[in-house]
Amino acid sequence: MKFKLLSIGQKFKFQDEVYVKTSPIVASNVATGHNKMIPRYAVLTLLDNSGDEEKVLANELIATKDVLNNFNTFYEQCIKTLEDNNVLVPIIKDELDKARDDFTQQLMKNT
Repeated sequence: MKFKLLSIGQKFKFQDEVYVKTSPIVASNVATGHNKMIPRYAVLTLLDNSGDEEKVLANELIATKDVLNNFNTFYEQCIKTLEDNNVLVPIIKDELDKARDDFTQQLMKNT
């Protein structure tokens, strides 16, 4: 694996020593703490995925009523903003209401 493909924080082995990537061009030796520039041509062995930037979200169940309450709060804020800025015309309000109803029906169907 090439150094540029690692995320900051990932551990790897280079020349029989373990490092952790600390910047786009520098890694820190895990044992000694010394920093070292890693050449672009270096071939590394990935030791873990601890530096992945994408976070894996746990599968959590969220109560339907909480989703609905939060969505209705969002919807009300949108309508108020549109009204306050004099851009809420009846056809837009009708479309937003329809979209809200569709969302609510889908939410209830999936519970």
